[in-house]
Amino acid sequence: PKEFLCAALLKTIKQRTVTSFFQKNKGDSVQQRQDEFIKSVLQVTGPVVRLNPLVSELFERLHLVFFRSATHLGDSNSIKSAVLSEIGQIRFPSYTVMRSPDLFASRDAVVQYKQLVEVGYEMEVLLTSLVKETEQHMKGWEMFVEHQSEWHMLLETLRRPKSPAQKVGGIEQMSRVYWRRHFTAGWALARIAERGARFAANTKQFARERDVLESLLSQDAFRLGKRGEWHERLILLHTTHLRPKGTSVEARAQTAEALERAKRACVRALDDVHVNRISLHAISRQLRTIETKLGVSPDERIEHPRMCVEWQMPLERVVFGMRVRNIRRGPSVWDGSDGIPCSVEQLALWRYRELGYTGIHSENTLATTLFVLLFWDIVFCPLPGVLDTEYQSQPLDMGSESFYFSRRAMIEQRLAEISDGHFVQSIGDVYEKQHGVECVGVSWDLPCDQLQTIASCLGGQRLSAICRVLATEYRLKRSGFPDLCLWNAQTKHILFAEVKGPNDKLSETQRDWLDILVTSKIDVEVCHVRDGDARDTENV
Repeated sequence: PKEFLCAALLKTIKQRTVTSFFQKNKGDSVQQRQDEFIKSVLQVTGPVVRLNPLVSELFERLHLVFFRSATHLGDSNSIKSAVLSEIGQIRFPSYTVMRSPDLFASRDAVVQYKQLVEVGYEMEVLLTSLVKETEQHMKGWEMFVEHQSEWHMLLETLRRPKSPAQKVGGIEQMSRVYWRRHFTAGWALARIAERGARFAANTKQFARERDVLESLLSQDAFRLGKRGEWHERLILLHTTHLRPKGTSVEARAQTAEALERAKRACVRALDDVHVNRISLHAISRQLRTIETKLGVSPDERIEHPRMCVEWQMPLERVVFGMRVRNIRRGPSVWDGSDGIPCSVEQLALWRYRELGYTGIHSENTLATTLFVLLFWDIVFCPLPGVLDTEYQSQPLDMGSESFYFSRRAMIEQRLAEISDGHFVQSIGDVYEKQHGVECVGVSWDLPCDQLQTIASCLGGQRLSAICRVLATEYRLKRSGFPDLCLWNAQTKHILFAEVKGPNDKLSETQRDWLDILVTSKIDVEVCHVRDGDARDTENV
C-alpha cells in the first residue's frame, strides 16, 4: 500500500548513508535530506497534482457507501474491477443484486464509521513497526486511549437492559443483523480496542492489556471470531506476564493465585461457544499445563465436553532428495527427478508418482474450488445486504461468522445431497456454465474432469465433511489444507500429503486440517523431505 511505502521511505531518508544516492551537496539535517529526496523523486515522476482533500474525502465516502468496502481506498481494487467488468475484460458471477438502502442510518453514521475505520487503519500501519521501535507503539497506544471513553460508553450501552425488540442477539439468532454490525461505529471501535491491546503488549503494559482484553470479552456483539485469540492471550498474561516473580513465601502464594485465575479463565474460554477449534486446542493445553503447575492430581483435573488436548495426527513418511545448496534464500530448492531444480512439494510428488499415484500440488485451492462449485447457488443466494453490487466475486459476508447461519437450512440440505452421492454432475454443470468468471476460492486452472475424479475418489460422505468445515469456518479454513492431492483412478484410492522440508513445522491450522481429515477417515500423511542421496532407505 502507498502509505506503507511512503512511511518506509521517510524512515529511510533519516539515515545519513542515503545521501550518497543524491546530489553532491549533502545536507546534514533531516529536512535537507528530505528535500533532496523529494527533488530526486520529482526528477523521475515529473509534475504531480495533489487533489483537494475535501474532494478525496467525498470520493472515499462514496466508495464506502457504494462498494460496502471498509478497506482503505488506496488498498482497494473495487473501482478497477468495476471498470474492467464494464469494458468486458473480466466477468463476475450472475446473481440478483439485493442492495440494502438502510445499511447506514444517516450521513453522520457514515462519517463517524469512516473516521473510526481510518483510525484503525493507522493503528494497523503502526503495528508493522518493529517491537523495539517503542515510540511507534506508544503512539498506537495513545490512539486507543483517545477513543477509550467511546469504547467504554459503547460497552455500557450494551450492558443496559433492553426490550426483546432492542436486544442485541447472538449470531445464531440474528445472523443477518450481525453481519450489518460490520458497518457500525461499534465494530470499528472494537477493532481499535483489539489493536490497543496489542500495543499495550508491545509496550509491556500488561495490566492495561488485560483490562482491554477483559473489556473485549465482556461483549458478544462484535468480532466474535476473535474471541478465541483474546482468551488465549488473557490466559497467557495470567500465567506469565502478570505472575509474580521470586521464590519467597508471599511470591509463591501470589503465583498460585495467578494460576487459579488462569484456570478459571480457561474454563470460561471453554464455555464460550464462539471459540473456534484451533483456539480450543491451545486453551485445553494451557489448562493441563496450569493444572500440572498447581499440582492437581489426574483424577481431580477438569473435564470439559469441549476440551481438545491432543490432535489426531496422521502417519508420517520420510523421503530423501538432493538439495541445491547454492540457493541461500527463499523456499528450499531440490534436484528434481528430471534434473531440473524443483520445490520440496514437487520432489515429494515425484516420489509418490513412483508409487503409482497421480497427483497435483494444489494446497487450499482444491478444497475451496470443490466447495464453491458445489455450493455456487447458495454462495450467491440473493440475501439482503450481501450482494449489493454487480461487481462482486463473493458475497460480502463470505469470510464472516454469519455466512453459515444465514444459509444454514440450504447448506445442510446440500451437505445431505452430497453425502447421498449427488455431486459429480453438479461439479460439471457449474464448471461449464461459470468457467472463467471471477469467483473467490475457485481456480479454473484445475480441469473439470480432474475435479470430478478427485470428488469421486473421496465419495459423498468424506467430501461432505470437507465442505462442512469450509461452510462453517471459511475464513479460518481457507488455508492450511495439505499440499498434495494424490489418487489412483483404477482403485479409487485417494491420499492427501502435507510436505515438510528440513526444519519446517506444522502450523496450528495445518494440524487442525490433518485432525479433521483423520477424523473423517480420509487418508492423509505428513511427508518429511530430508537432504540425502535418493538411494538412501525411505519408508515408502
